[in-house]
Amino acid sequence: MLIGAWRAFPAAAVLTGLGILVGVAYTLRALQLAFFGEATEPAALAAVAHAAGNGGGLGGTAEFEPISVAERVGAIILMAATLVIGLYPRLLLDLIVPSFSTPLFDGLRKAVAL
Repeated sequence: MLIGAWRAFPAAAVLTGLGILVGVAYTLRALQLAFFGEATEPAALAAVAHAAGNGGGLGGTAEFEPISVAERVGAIILMAATLVIGLYPRLLLDLIVPSFSTPLFDGLRKAVAL
């Protein structure tokens, strides 16, 4: 797919390739931490256990580390992209819909017309 996109949109193909590499690196890191990292007790569970030990109530407070700048930027980019595509889906549809008029979809059009 990236090879086909290279002819029409080389910059988009390069960005997509880089995005795939970042996604693979993130997934491998998450798997490494999930399966081979140190076993630690999450802060929320520690707070509940601490509160339960002090009379059984849930009055404990969870101590979470503040999110980093990179996490904030990533979240902002995802929220902005979701909002823009949600409000203006034509941005992507104008790129996608012309592909349906290719000969590849002739058989599908005939099957749907039945």
